[in-house]
Amino acid sequence: MLRITMWFAACLGLCLALGQGGMADPYADAQRDLRAQLGDGFRYGRAEMFVCAGNLEKDTFNAVVEGTIGQGAKLLWKQYFTKKPDYPIRVYLFKDEMTYRAYAKALFGDTDVSYFGYYKPDKQALVMNIGTGGGTLVHEMVHALMEPDFPDAPTWFSEGLASLYEQCNYTADGLVGLVNWRLSVLREGLKAKTALPLDKLVATTRAEFLDRNLGVHYAQARYFCQYLQQRSLLGQFYRDYRDGYDKDSTGAKTLAKLLKKPLPEVEKDWLVWVATLK
Repeated sequence: MLRITMWFAACLGLCLALGQGGMADPYADAQRDLRAQLGDGFRYGRAEMFVCAGNLEKDTFNAVVEGTIGQGAKLLWKQYFTKKPDYPIRVYLFKDEMTYRAYAKALFGDTDVSYFGYYKPDKQALVMNIGTGGGTLVHEMVHALMEPDFPDAPTWFSEGLASLYEQCNYTADGLVGLVNWRLSVLREGLKAKTALPLDKLVATTRAEFLDRNLGVHYAQARYFCQYLQQRSLLGQFYRDYRDGYDKDSTGAKTLAKLLKKPLPEVEKDWLVWVATLK
């Protein structure tokens, strides 16, 4: 009887210890880590698996965490993703460029960073200059949420889909990408013939996509995703491409099947559509 009582007490103690924040609650651990890193001058919160900290005013912080991040994540899962991250994703929200750059260097040793913000896959963290708006935040959220769901997604598609939501509306059915500044980049690339044919774009490696014409490639990928969105095919393409990636690594066959045309013919229709955008 004594042995049973001692065993029960030990098990109960272990359960209580885990419940207080060990391996049983990685989100609580992540929040403690953020507080240890940043201290009392920041606000802290959580939306879904995003554990957030920011040096913003209370109302602004809550709006970003609950609205941009929380609602955005729910809508993106509704539209695209099946497998959710089973780990916390840390989000650092800095109110201006000065504090953003200072903390990027102090926390991660990062000095050559985007003005707007970036995603660190190795740290499962988003580091944002939120003073520039929420567009880049949503862009990087797409990368963070796509990673466990479609880890093999090629650069042209992951960047095209993420870029689509740099300017978007939140609706009951999901996020809707809008025309943004990349349209002028696309048109300049088409005029200068630095844009790739679509069948070449979808076959690019990461290095090829991010070459000296990367701005044009981003614009092409974004507006091709918006073209699929306009035809109500983007969500279906995502799922079909993800599930059939082993047999169609570029997505060209999947696109031809969905659009009922080979890519060179699809490109003609896409260019006509691009010309109508304002």
